[in-house]
Amino acid sequence: MVGRVSTYSETNYIMSINNSIQAQEAAAQTEQASGLDAQTYGGLGGSTTSLVLTISSQVSQLTASSESATTALANMQESYSVIGNIGSLATSVLTNLSADISGAGNTSTTLGDTASTWLTELSGLLNTQYGGAYLFSGTATDTAPVDTSATGYDPTAAPTVANTDYYQGASSGTTFYGSSGFSVSTSVQANNPAFEMMLRAISLVQANPSDSSTLTQAYSLIQTASSDLADTQAEISANSASLTQYRSDISTQVTTLSTLSTNLEGANLPAATVTVTDLSTQLDASYETVSKLMSESLASVLS
Repeated sequence: MVGRVSTYSETNYIMSINNSIQAQEAAAQTEQASGLDAQTYGGLGGSTTSLVLTISSQVSQLTASSESATTALANMQESYSVIGNIGSLATSVLTNLSADISGAGNTSTTLGDTASTWLTELSGLLNTQYGGAYLFSGTATDTAPVDTSATGYDPTAAPTVANTDYYQGASSGTTFYGSSGFSVSTSVQANNPAFEMMLRAISLVQANPSDSSTLTQAYSLIQTASSDLADTQAEISANSASLTQYRSDISTQVTTLSTLSTNLEGANLPAATVTVTDLSTQLDASYETVSKLMSESLASVLS
């Protein structure tokens, strides 16, 4: 028998309070032990849950953008390096042509063969693949950009006119698009004027290695191309710096948002400790009251 009618309702009420206090104490102890304000997002409360989930989504998007930027930067670095090799080839061609024009270089037959080698080397550099994609094809990354045997490509037909019929890539280059409207060009196409002039100059030498005016024209074209190659590398460098800064900014944002999310999810350990102590005190007092009521009820029954 729990108690007489006069004490039963009081005892029952206090026991219900005890159950509530026990639940609060258990939650506070869990918070204290885990370091988390709640064990599920729902336990954080509606507005906090929404904010935490929004932050998590933003962090995922920014992280993906940063990874894409890293890939784009690697491609740009490789393109810069390849253009450097093309520049070295241009220097070598100029040295040889200078000697040939002065009469101290190769015979016409040897020069023709050498020009064929230059053309093969240049085409190979412009058809460089990195990570399975052609660097100089613009958005058509699965297509080799240079084919000097392509129909319509005959620079000797109009030696003073640019001819890009060798180009098999896309008309548009690749662009990196980031958050907050950020964008930057990340590619150079093989129909770039510097590359076109080099291909045309070497093709002219290959076709007519004994003609001094042809050699002079070719020399002039490659001189101009060399200067343009340096400008192209400078542009890649500037765009890379811009993208690197973007990636750095993204990293800062991710760190800030992750810290904010952790703070929102994290428990206030000092407060949790105080709460556990207070609730334990309340629970002890409540049980003492129940015990007293039970004793009074028993005494009344026995009397």
